[in-house]
Amino acid sequence: MNLFRIIPENLFSILVSKNKEIYLESLFVLYRAYKQYMFIQKEQFVSMLIANLEDQMMQIDWENEEQPAEINLSSMAYYLVRRLQQTGWIDIEYYAQSFEEYITLYDYSIKILETLHNITEERPREYNSYVYSTYSALKTAQEERNDYAYHALAEAHRNTGNLLNELKILLNNIRRYHQMLNEQNEIKEILQGHFDRFKELVADKVYHPLKTFDSVPRFKTPILTILKSWMYDSEMKEIIIDSALKRNIYPARDEAMESIITMMGETIDIYETIDVLIREIDRKNTVYTKASVEKMQYLLNTDQSIKGKLVEILKTFSEDDERKKEKVQKALSTSLNLFPQHYIDQFSLYTPGERRKPEPGTALKIPPETDSCLLAWEMDDLKERILKSYTNKKVLAFMKRQFANRDEIETKDLSITNDEDFIMLILGTLKHDESDAFYRVEFREGYLMLNGYRIPQFKLWRRG
Repeated sequence: MNLFRIIPENLFSILVSKNKEIYLESLFVLYRAYKQYMFIQKEQFVSMLIANLEDQMMQIDWENEEQPAEINLSSMAYYLVRRLQQTGWIDIEYYAQSFEEYITLYDYSIKILETLHNITEERPREYNSYVYSTYSALKTAQEERNDYAYHALAEAHRNTGNLLNELKILLNNIRRYHQMLNEQNEIKEILQGHFDRFKELVADKVYHPLKTFDSVPRFKTPILTILKSWMYDSEMKEIIIDSALKRNIYPARDEAMESIITMMGETIDIYETIDVLIREIDRKNTVYTKASVEKMQYLLNTDQSIKGKLVEILKTFSEDDERKKEKVQKALSTSLNLFPQHYIDQFSLYTPGERRKPEPGTALKIPPETDSCLLAWEMDDLKERILKSYTNKKVLAFMKRQFANRDEIETKDLSITNDEDFIMLILGTLKHDESDAFYRVEFREGYLMLNGYRIPQFKLWRRG
């Protein structure tokens, strides 16, 4: 589609002129009027321009501009209104049965003004619970199976797209703050950039929710379970199609079927691959935080070792206390090899420093009064704790023992005899989405008691 069939070709001409700053400010005044008033009177908008841009209007460069016959605040405000109308940002119409003029904005003008305003006003992004909203909509539609099924699917698809967009914005924002870090040379700037901007605008508003209450791993499995079941549920697909056709969203059943299959597939694809994007965000967040700390440490150490010490030395030599200056001078001569030079000889330009040879240390001895039995017991206890640690290898080995030679098992097939097995089972179910896991898990309704342990009903099967 040709953009300039929708917007005028000279729409952005005022933003590349010599007076682009004042034109931009007048557009922001227009946006505030649009947000504040139901209807914008022309005289009201002119008054707002005068009140907000009084100083800027007096500095307009009239070269290549149609200068008004009389230069005053009112004439320049009306000139700005005419320029906005000529370039296609606004239109002016008369109110019904009167000669009172009102300003109207085109749809593209509103969208562009909102974008410009959001770019210049850096404020915390309001993060919506996209993951939970998707899960809630799909779960409700699955349980009720009514005429609102299509809206649930459309909302889940829209929220998933918004989630992906938020994650991409977050990823690129971390990169931007990392680049800004390279330009900061003061500790105050680094702290302000990290805590006042990055933490407040990015980490707390987007990154933290994704790791806590709106966690992707927490709701990913049930979302995928519902959507994949709908892909093979003819009855549910018919309910969704009927819901869409009743609201005249699609002209034909075939088109509706194609659209809902596409929405399901795109949502499933995003949730199955989104872990890669989240891991990259985690990596960049760690790298940025580490770089901030390292640069602050570097600046602190540099200041203490060179700048700070030189400042203190110069302060001492500027005092009147001769004894103190002599003491400092003697200390400098001893530690830094400073001495007066009166003539040039073979030793004048360079004096090699004396290198200190490292003295061999002595090995620490175990006191004779140490109880050998107690030491052996502590070593055995340490080995036992190491052997009992829940490593990735042990968790996968435990799951292989549960499968034995079977390809599929259910909760009733598990062998849980003690707390160790119960903990291993919890860790095993949490790891089923990881790349090295050889199995998948599908949770079901209800619970089952096994040897006194309350375990949810689920099915496990081998991949591939």
